[in-house]
Amino acid sequence: MTTICSSHSNGSLLMALTGDTAAYAPVDGCWTETDPCQFETQVRNLAYGLMVRNYRSGNVIGFSGCTDDMKPFISLACRLSHLLPAFSEDESAAAVIPAQDIDYLIRIGSTWSRKYSSSVDRTITRLMLG
Repeated sequence: MTTICSSHSNGSLLMALTGDTAAYAPVDGCWTETDPCQFETQVRNLAYGLMVRNYRSGNVIGFSGCTDDMKPFISLACRLSHLLPAFSEDESAAAVIPAQDIDYLIRIGSTWSRKYSSSVDRTITRLMLG
């Protein structure tokens, strides 16, 4: 993983992008408040999982059944995978993913992390510098 600044982890920087002080992420199937490192790991894995699904850059992906705590996490993962999240019905959505499928996407993303990590690292760098 790329570290942008030696005094900050990417997790802290990613949390700053969400605009929230509390970072909620799925850990062992439960959405809980996590530390920046765990938050970064889970966001990256979801981004990788979305990339495995082969959606095109800029596609709108609908997410159903999400709580307010889930939305910043999912939105950031979508940004890292160049997708646009929708949390209400959107006719232009390329796919609709139920909230209960997030854990599955995270698991497959962790399996494919080696393939997609450089792409996500570049995106994080662009987000932080631009």
